[in-house]
Amino acid sequence: MIAFDEAAVRRAISAFRRTRGVDDTPVTVVDRLDHAIAISELKGPDPRWRTIPFWAADDDPGDPPAGHDFRRATTDVAQAVLDRVLAIEGQHGRHAVLSASRWARFSLAMRDAHYGGLGWLVPVHRELVLVPMPLVRTAEGRPTVLHDDTGRPAVEWMDGSGSYFLHGLDVDRRTYTLVTGGRMLIQEIAALPTADLRSLALSYLPFERLVIDSDAELIDTGVRGTRLYRLPLPWRIRVDRVAGYGGYDYFIHMRDASHPEREFVEWVEPSIGRQHNAELCQAHAFGITLAEWLSIEQEG
Repeated sequence: MIAFDEAAVRRAISAFRRTRGVDDTPVTVVDRLDHAIAISELKGPDPRWRTIPFWAADDDPGDPPAGHDFRRATTDVAQAVLDRVLAIEGQHGRHAVLSASRWARFSLAMRDAHYGGLGWLVPVHRELVLVPMPLVRTAEGRPTVLHDDTGRPAVEWMDGSGSYFLHGLDVDRRTYTLVTGGRMLIQEIAALPTADLRSLALSYLPFERLVIDSDAELIDTGVRGTRLYRLPLPWRIRVDRVAGYGGYDYFIHMRDASHPEREFVEWVEPSIGRQHNAELCQAHAFGITLAEWLSIEQEG
């Protein structure tokens, strides 16, 4: 999260508004985007902002958008956060919410506001509401997928409140705690409301719960100690799978030869798991052939 410099943002927004003829309403800063949207719903939008020009003679980047380096201004996940807030709050008119990072492509003043920590502008009747960018956590290598499974909100607003996301799925705090803690029974997972959430929750089950509480069956132990298990799926989870998937999930369990206290669980493609060869499954997880896997010397 960029530290919010309210004084700098107000100066930049004043310059932006002045060049576009909408500089006659008070400016208010609120901590959360959903609060700003609620104000817009209550007061109604400012219709003048629907037609203000992208370009203004005294306030443009100096280069056409296609030829300018806007990476710093546009690598945030403001649109992803906006989409999620809109989805949670209901369908609102998107014209009422302006992303600072998007407008930074066309306006030097807006770029200054964005660098000062501004996330969005919500023009409402007789008022302009500004929303600072929250602290945003995303999945590794996927900068627009909201995610954190370490106990922290993936979107954390300036007032300390936040929203929990797992690989882009928004979840309530209770479900988040149960899923990330691996404390759900497979029957409880089957009762979750969506296929995506059921699949996600299943991936967080620890080895002990998979084997002891979920009736997983050991079907092969490899020469290197890899164990292959078959997990019977409840009907509701089974129907989530693609046609021909079968009634089981497969996973392997392995301990680090040099550090036996370390253990690993890896889910296996059913087409590989059905061959009932634990070391083949391990080799497939590493992306190598069985012969290559068996030829690798283990530390002991």
